[in-house]
Amino acid sequence: MRSLLSLLCLSVGACGGFSRANVANTAPTYNKPTVAARSDVPLTIILDPKAVHDDMVLSGYSPADIQQVNLIVTRDLKSALEVYFSRVAVSPPTSAEKTTHQVVTNVKIDALGWKSAESNAAVGTMEWFVSMRFADQQKPFYQFAEHTVGRQAITQWSNTDALIQGAIEEGMQHLLKDMAAKGVQTLVAPAEAATPSESPPSSDAPANDDEE
Repeated sequence: MRSLLSLLCLSVGACGGFSRANVANTAPTYNKPTVAARSDVPLTIILDPKAVHDDMVLSGYSPADIQQVNLIVTRDLKSALEVYFSRVAVSPPTSAEKTTHQVVTNVKIDALGWKSAESNAAVGTMEWFVSMRFADQQKPFYQFAEHTVGRQAITQWSNTDALIQGAIEEGMQHLLKDMAAKGVQTLVAPAEAATPSESPPSSDAPANDDEE
């Protein structure tokens, strides 16, 4: 680890540690699947301050403060889930059970960190967990847990925002791919449109083939 830090220091000409990051300074972009119809079942994301802290510390050697971590839930996770759900809201735990006909989504972010990459660079990491259940059931019908490794490598200590952004981008894309692979959309498919009623039978007498 110290050899990596030495190489990184050489690449930036200094070694003052990672700079402070703010999730509000990030603008994650990634490929989102196109779906024919989104579920009309309401989905509520539970923002629990015990599971998602407003501020965290970059884990590992050379820690740095990360501010507004809850935006990963209120902005990024909400945006990702809107691919499959037409009505997505974020609520505190106390108001989660007011409506029974909904999907309740719990999320936990255990750590934001970094690891070494090629060419004396570093990438961001995120330890997180997402589960979904119907409000009137205790057992989740979907769970996702991952140690996400970001896609965006940095070589400057001052670019911590980009480090975090890369982890968010990769994490949200992996979540959507996993949801598709496990058929979450079919479990919460929108209500089928009513089948048009058949035309009533004609009151006219059937034609007589023998008539000329």
